[in-house]
Amino acid sequence: MKKALLLLAILAFSLAAPAGASPEQAASLKDMLTRRLSESAGSHDRLHVERVPDVAVTEKAGLYQLRIPILRLAANDGWMVEAPLVEGDATPRPDGSWQLKLRLPQGLTLYGGNGFRLGDIALARQNLTLAISGDGRSLLSADLDIGNATFKPALGAGTGSLSALRLILTPKSMKDGVWSGRVSLALDALSLKDPMGIDRLAVQRLRLDGGADGLDMRRMGDLLASGDRAHLDRIARNADLSADIAGFRQVRDDGTRSALETAKGKLTLSGLSSAKASLVLDWTHAGLSHTGARLSPDLLPARASINLTGTSLPRALLTGAKPADGWTPALAAAGSAIKLSKLTLWNPNSTILGQGDFRFGPGNASGVTGNATLSLRGVDKIITGINQSMGANGATLAIGLYALQGLGRPEPGPEGTTHQYALTITPTGQVTLNGTDATSLFRGLMAVN
Repeated sequence: MKKALLLLAILAFSLAAPAGASPEQAASLKDMLTRRLSESAGSHDRLHVERVPDVAVTEKAGLYQLRIPILRLAANDGWMVEAPLVEGDATPRPDGSWQLKLRLPQGLTLYGGNGFRLGDIALARQNLTLAISGDGRSLLSADLDIGNATFKPALGAGTGSLSALRLILTPKSMKDGVWSGRVSLALDALSLKDPMGIDRLAVQRLRLDGGADGLDMRRMGDLLASGDRAHLDRIARNADLSADIAGFRQVRDDGTRSALETAKGKLTLSGLSSAKASLVLDWTHAGLSHTGARLSPDLLPARASINLTGTSLPRALLTGAKPADGWTPALAAAGSAIKLSKLTLWNPNSTILGQGDFRFGPGNASGVTGNATLSLRGVDKIITGINQSMGANGATLAIGLYALQGLGRPEPGPEGTTHQYALTITPTGQVTLNGTDATSLFRGLMAVN
């Protein structure tokens, strides 16, 4: 997004801000603009200028008026967005930077990866305000405000609408492709329909607020493009993200449907560029549903709440690079601590409630000590869901749950019988479950990880 804003804005580039606008400075600005656009057009960035447009810069009333016709931003996969006209004003600031106000009077045109025109985007309300360094290489701030946007499709495409979108970007630094700063996004009433009028994507409300320290923009781009968790390795020093979601619905091409009534949470990660990392997760949601063959309904938590903290975690735990001998030795070597303050997973057929506190270390016989409490309702349904979703890969886990069910203390309740468990792991490696030795069962379950 930052790259797109810079390319749309590439406006006022000079070695020092002028005391007052002049025709000579306007000519210099135009030359710099053209060269910057040429650099982007010749780059291999994921988002780049497709061609170098003709740029006009004129001086009027102490500022520069900008006019860029047919500005095209293209992605490497062939998708492209075209602004038939970009207009704006550039005002020099006392510190040598520039304040930019841009407009798209003719909206945008969207092209698919095959090069065909998909349709036009009309923006009833738009305001893009940027602050850029004097040399044009750093984005100091950005504020994008869009309202009542509509998508008018070409033949065979669907429709879309957006009530409001507000994006605020506040960088602190950007050097050698490493970015630090904060970003917030507010979105209301997004709707994308297919040609049959079916909602393929709908979001009533979305609020995101996040920040990063030392974010590697290239790794971030690779992560967004591929979804591969391996790109999380050394992606930043620290990062945090808060989310507030309401009214999410999606229908995929294979007919799979997903919905989420409400969700709210925050994830904080630190030490991502060091050997040991930490995380804090606080999440709750309600009204989650999903229809599809890949996940059994008995495993889907329609309601959930989780509060989890982890310290001195091996960085590989976050990047998905599983050690050959499993996680317990790696956690023990790192001296990790994991505390689950709250866990609630509920659906009509099953419930999981729990909390626990575990400390890992090489001085412990099993690599870990700690205690936990667990309450399970509908264990049979959970086992059935594991068999349906995981097949042979879940056989060992299902067998372990069968054995675990027999060790639970049954208690009747309004939604059915629950099985209660109290787990203790001692430094000597002994595991007790409701006062009964369960060391062998525990070792078997740990092997499944």
